[in-house]
Amino acid sequence: MVDTNDGLARLAIIVAVALQAIGKVAYGTWLEDFPAPLFVLISFTLTAIFFLSTSRKGIGAVAWGTMLFLNVATAVTFLSLFIALKLIQPAIVGAVEISIGPIAAVAIGFFIHRIIPSSRSLTVCCVVLAGCLILASSAFFGSGFQATKLDVALGLLASSTAGIGAVFITIASKSLLCQGWKFGAILAHRFYIIVPVSLALLWIMDPSNVEWSIQLGFAVVAISGVSVLAPLYLLQVGISRCDPYTVMVTMAALPVLTFAVEGFS
Repeated sequence: MVDTNDGLARLAIIVAVALQAIGKVAYGTWLEDFPAPLFVLISFTLTAIFFLSTSRKGIGAVAWGTMLFLNVATAVTFLSLFIALKLIQPAIVGAVEISIGPIAAVAIGFFIHRIIPSSRSLTVCCVVLAGCLILASSAFFGSGFQATKLDVALGLLASSTAGIGAVFITIASKSLLCQGWKFGAILAHRFYIIVPVSLALLWIMDPSNVEWSIQLGFAVVAISGVSVLAPLYLLQVGISRCDPYTVMVTMAALPVLTFAVEGFS
């Protein structure tokens, strides 16, 4: 018999993935010239304010090391993700990011917890990897995609980093949940590093050439809600009920949905 709560958790992850796919394509399409650190600063500042004002209570056992690890993983993952989206197509970013996830989850489980992966898990990892590579190839060769070799290399590296970081985020979040933290409290306290780091990167880049308008401001806020705030909440709901491997495998729908959404952009 299937646990209803587990089913709802997987549904939350799938909805989060769908929103991320829409958000990635929207970001790559309408904010192509918008500085990535500025978008990260705005979107995560808004997200932090929202969750700090609504969900900051519910802290469990003192776990400063785990919370610091979660903050670092969050900063590395999302900065890498949005930088990758500036360099290569969203479908390719999603395919590389997700193909890394299940493999990284299995590897981390083995080296840290000595969990020997089953043949079924390894098969799923290989299938996800193969499928993502096919989607990435289709996006790369079938859409007139053009980029320098350096951009491609950096984009693939950033996408891979985001994929590995997503696994660490899941593991750290799961650890905090097991120590009595509420998922709302985790969301409220995981952005203390990404905001100042993005601000520092923004200061280095000097984005004074951004031409602000009402339309641009609305697009930034709307895409922030669709690609960052809502998916983070839904993913945290999914993480609260699923193990890291299940989370990453369920998220394997991301490149497919991104590829599909990108076809309409």
